[in-house]
Amino acid sequence: VGLLCRDNPMMMLAVSLAFTGPLLLPLGLQGGGLHFRGISSSGKTTLLTLAASVWGSRELISHWRATSNGLEVIARRRTEMLLPLAEIAEIRPHDLNESVYMLANGSGKTRMTKDATLADTARWRLALISSGEISIEEKLREGRLTTKEGHDVRLLDIEADSRRHGVFDVLHGANDAAAFSDEIRRVSQRFHGTAGPEFVRQLITRRMLANVAGHNATIHASAANWLASLPAPADGPTMRAARRFALIGHCGSLATELNLTGWSNGLAITAAKEAFLAWYDNRYGDRLDSAKTVVAPLLQFLNKNLASLTPMNAAGAQTTGNAPLGWRDDTRAYLPPETWSTIFTGNLETSAATALLAVGILAHGDNMRPMRKAPRAIPGRPRLYTVNVERVMNFKAS
Repeated sequence: VGLLCRDNPMMMLAVSLAFTGPLLLPLGLQGGGLHFRGISSSGKTTLLTLAASVWGSRELISHWRATSNGLEVIARRRTEMLLPLAEIAEIRPHDLNESVYMLANGSGKTRMTKDATLADTARWRLALISSGEISIEEKLREGRLTTKEGHDVRLLDIEADSRRHGVFDVLHGANDAAAFSDEIRRVSQRFHGTAGPEFVRQLITRRMLANVAGHNATIHASAANWLASLPAPADGPTMRAARRFALIGHCGSLATELNLTGWSNGLAITAAKEAFLAWYDNRYGDRLDSAKTVVAPLLQFLNKNLASLTPMNAAGAQTTGNAPLGWRDDTRAYLPPETWSTIFTGNLETSAATALLAVGILAHGDNMRPMRKAPRAIPGRPRLYTVNVERVMNFKAS
């Protein structure tokens, strides 16, 4: 099974994800995983079959249409393993909203016993792999629900049908993607349920989990390296996504080191890095493109005038006069509308603010307004444009 994954990053990513379950508890990490999204017959369900084969047969694959109570029962049985869930379109939006948090956080509903005492709450930690023709955002939108950052980082959306042959890059002699998919299912049905238990056995016998700090340091180093290559400083969701992909790559590398994959060293982490960068581009690419043209005049203004803005001391007290251009502290610049309109002329004030909000350079106010109430040190606390100076300075237009 592992040999068929060679030269197929999506397949290696799915298999590497399946190996993450046993390391979640020792490394103190939450559950979570990947949602493979793509058109029908592109090979998404085959990725679930492939990942499931690490732990068992295709019978391990469940469907999103189960109720949240049903998913809770399944999750308890799969703790520290893998939970594959197919066809996200089948679940009701409100159930999906609840289930993503429940499954990734590893805690079931609080219930009462017959004698009115609290029953033990079900708990688990597991790797999640999901598939469907639509994203979590699209499904929630059907129920008029808004996607939260918690959804995005717990079940990361992967565009899985943009490879040379759907989810596949190399067909290893098969006539077409359908024939290759059939071969994967055939081989996975014959050989399964061995790699995962052997992975756990070797982790134990070789005492490979004794060095928790070492595993976490490797994961952190990979994530930090990837984040440093991004065009803009990473926000919270991006940092969490990088750590999730780095964990996946690390576990695939460990399985390779233990001779369980048939891959060459380095392929698992390369597949994880490629997937992270693709995830980032899908999530932020349009926003970054919109921001490129408006970051330049803001950067020019800050390079020329940052030192002239009224400083505030560490306690937040204003140290000088009104300073019509604006104010600054250690990390931010606070600009009044009059200054903003001199930076973005030609009625670009609103569109520039929208673009900068989208990439986290501008901090939003109430109800996502582009201006927010000033710190208490500024007299009258007017609404100002609050700029993250570091993100402006580090933004890479290329």
